[in-house]
Amino acid sequence: MKKNTLFPLLFLTVFVFGMLSFTSNKKVIAVVFNKEMTRQDLMSLQKNLKDKNIILVFNKMKFTKNRLSYIDFSIDFGDGFSGNSKSEIKGNKEIGFIRDYNENAEHPFVVGDLNFIS
Repeated sequence: MKKNTLFPLLFLTVFVFGMLSFTSNKKVIAVVFNKEMTRQDLMSLQKNLKDKNIILVFNKMKFTKNRLSYIDFSIDFGDGFSGNSKSEIKGNKEIGFIRDYNENAEHPFVVGDLNFIS
């Protein structure tokens, strides 16, 4: 009986340890909204961020032929960094947000126009 319960316990311990080390290595979250995104893509993104305790709210979205053409959103990382932006999605314009958790980050938080970041 002990042999049967030892393996699942060992697997669970390794799995949890792996998740914790993966989470601590995640230093940057970046999202760029583009004209190829669908409503389903955005809902999936919102859910994935919520699972990380990051709140993404879509105030308004417009779609042309089921593809994103306009977005008005707010983002709250729950650590004092939050903001909002709205824009048409077209051409080379990059709209979204970046949260850089690195201690010496040049831009620890950006929301809106991302074109200036090189």
